Amino acid sequence: MTSDSDQDSDFYGDADTVTQLKERVDDFDLEKGWKSQQVFSKLRSEPQPGKMDSASRLHNMYQGVPGAWQAPECLDAFLARYPPSTTRRTAGIDWIRVWNPFLSPPEPQLSAVLRQGGKERLDILSKFILASRTSGKTPFQIDREITKERDDAVNDLRHLAAMTKVLMGKWMLFPEPQDVDEAWRRVTRATVNNELGIAAKVAPINDPHERQRLICVYTKDFRDTADIARVLNKLRSLELIRAGGKQIYYKSDAWTDLGIYGGNDWQIPASMHSSNEIFSYITRHGIH
Repeated sequence: MTSDSDQDSDFYGDADTVTQLKERVDDFDLEKGWKSQQVFSKLRSEPQPGKMDSASRLHNMYQGVPGAWQAPECLDAFLARYPPSTTRRTAGIDWIRVWNPFLSPPEPQLSAVLRQGGKERLDILSKFILASRTSGKTPFQIDREITKERDDAVNDLRHLAAMTKVLMGKWMLFPEPQDVDEAWRRVTRATVNNELGIAAKVAPINDPHERQRLICVYTKDFRDTADIARVLNKLRSLELIRAGGKQIYYKSDAWTDLGIYGGNDWQIPASMHSSNEIFSYITRHGIH
C-alpha cells in the first residue's frame, strides 16, 4: 500500500515520462543555466546608458520615435499633433507614447533570452499538465499537483524576467472613444510631471468601430508593489478610476513577451494585480 507521502512525491505518466520531466525541472536552474551565459556577464560589465552622472538631467527614451512626445516640445502641441480620437494606426505609428523625463531609461533588456528560457519552462509545464491528466490519479490529486507545478513555473518565470531586466509593467485603462482624448491628456500631463510612472502609451485607431481604447500606464518594476499602488492611487486622484468601480488590471511586460494572455493553456493569470487587490493594499499600508 502506498503512503500519503509516497503519493505526494509521485509524478505523472509512465516511468520514462516521470524520469524525463523530473530531470527537466531539476535542470531548469536559472542561476546555473542562464546567469552564467555570456550575455549576463556582458550586461554586468558594460556601462548602463540609463545611469546618468547628473540627477538633474532630463531623459527621453522615445526621442526620435514616431508618435512620441519629443522633449522639449510643448506638451499641448504634442497632444494636438497626435489626438488619439483621430490618429490612425499606420506602419510608422503603432502607439502614441510619452516618457517621464525625470526617470532614466531602464537597463538594457534581454527579451530574446527571456523568451527562449520562458518557452522552455512553459514547455515543461505543458508536458507536466498533459502527463498528469492521463496519470489515473484522482481529480483532487491532479488539481493539487498541477497547481503546485504551475506556481513553481510562475516563480521561475518571474525570476527569469528579473535576471533579463524585463521588469516594466503597466496598468491598463480602457476609456470609451469619446473619452480617450481627455483621459490621455490627464495621463500625459501626470507622466511628464513625474506624478505617475516611467512612461505611458495610448493605442491609435485600428478599427473605427472600436468600443474601447487602450491606455497603458507603466511602472519601472513589476516587483515593486508600493510603487504600483502609488500609481494606481494617482490614477484615482485623476478621476480615471475609482475604488469599488470597474476593475482595471496590471500586467508585466515579461508576460506579454512570453505570450501569457487571458485563457492561456497553462491557466496562468494574465494579470499580476487587480485594482481591487491593490486598493486593499493601499488601505492596509496607509498609502496616500
